Amino acid sequence: METLSIILLCVFIPVTVLLSICLLCIHSYWKRKWKSITKENDIEAKGDIKIGNQSKENVKHTLRFQGRLEDAQRGPSHQDPTFVADEKLGGRKKKQKVEESKLFEFDPPIGNKNLGNTCFFNSSLQALYFTKFFEDALSLLKVSAPNFQNLKLTKSVLELLEKKNVNHTQELRSVLNAVRNINNQFGRGTQEDSYELLNTLLGGILDELQNGDRTCKPIDVDSGVNGISLKNLFTGIFITIYVYDSCNDVEVDFEEFTTLSIPIADNIDQNFKKLPHRGLQTISSEDPRFDIEKGLAVLTQIEDYEESDLPCRVCNIEGTGKAYRRMLVFTPPPVLVIHIDRFKMNDFNRLTKNAQRLKYPRIFNMAKFCSVANTELSTNSLNYELYAVVVHSGALGGGHYYAYVNTTRMHDVEKWQEHLKRSPLDLEKLKSNVEEFLRKRHEFQDDSGQTEVCKVKDSWFYVSDESVCSASVDEVISHKDAYILFYEVH
Repeated sequence: METLSIILLCVFIPVTVLLSICLLCIHSYWKRKWKSITKENDIEAKGDIKIGNQSKENVKHTLRFQGRLEDAQRGPSHQDPTFVADEKLGGRKKKQKVEESKLFEFDPPIGNKNLGNTCFFNSSLQALYFTKFFEDALSLLKVSAPNFQNLKLTKSVLELLEKKNVNHTQELRSVLNAVRNINNQFGRGTQEDSYELLNTLLGGILDELQNGDRTCKPIDVDSGVNGISLKNLFTGIFITIYVYDSCNDVEVDFEEFTTLSIPIADNIDQNFKKLPHRGLQTISSEDPRFDIEKGLAVLTQIEDYEESDLPCRVCNIEGTGKAYRRMLVFTPPPVLVIHIDRFKMNDFNRLTKNAQRLKYPRIFNMAKFCSVANTELSTNSLNYELYAVVVHSGALGGGHYYAYVNTTRMHDVEKWQEHLKRSPLDLEKLKSNVEEFLRKRHEFQDDSGQTEVCKVKDSWFYVSDESVCSASVDEVISHKDAYILFYEVH
């Protein structure tokens, strides 16, 4: 009996231990399995993407400003173009990781104190506050330009941008004084033209960078640090084409521009498609639909002369046919500023205002105003989105300027990089190559395309000096007193 008990104990104990071990293993396995299933469900609920054994979260990537400067010094190869900054990029922008487009979100605008009839000044500044990469370009110049402290206007504008979220009246006054040093009509306590102020401010900054000071070399405005060139941000290139019947010669000239001033056009020449020479052709031959497109059509229309009045400057032969001239956009800038020319002198030599309401789109395509001579352009790269409007309300004597700004836009990284990293052009070499290209006989082409629809919800604000409130896109589009329109590559 004792022997049997010993045998049973010897068998029972190992079996019990073995079963316990098996149960523990099974319990551990199902516990791990349950955690894995729960984790996968959580990932799917958050909208994450499963890649192999890793999950890729749709999160913001924070890149500190100092780190961005270090990347700029190491070179563009160290930067990841798929990630964007959440720390003071170009003002007050917050960005989000997406595939090719990124969401730009600015903080709501802060008003500017009126320093005495300075609404013309404040309204243009609001548009610049919400211009992508404007502050970035100045900030990067600050650390790269040895003579930055001597650039009075550029330095004062950057100081204003850096303090615009707090009490910035002193910085505002410093910018106005710096502009007045360039043109003394500003800052005298009188109401002035907002468009002229904008041209003076932008032109003054570019001149300072180009000329430098007497002790330092000029700053290369064409090759911005980290690919952000202040010049490339606003500067486009016109091409003027001359075509001659008798000799079939083609001649071109180039000229830079930072803004486009268009007339209020009631009627346009409907024969603009009947081109006597391919050299005068645009990328798209779509009809202008909106009023500002009609104004651009007038600006870029074909002019014809008798060859006896405009002889060929290539072969110096005075022909008997027609000479044609057309000015088109050769290289559009990423920021396109369009001025509606409302103020004209009447027959009595008095300045008057044309208060006609003009229709302008939220998004439009510049292809119908760009020359085919630039073979690097295509219709799908020329969509522009409205992001700010400067308004002049009232009559000439007692009018008022204010602005509308959009704080939420999409950002196409590839398109902006193409513009901002554009290399300086050798215009003489380009002139020769373009003339040779346009002299060749080619079939007419039409790269027409549909304008893209804005895919992000608007966040528009009305800003009148220190007064700020939200606005609807319907209130902004086709405003009856729109004066300056700010578009950016969409």
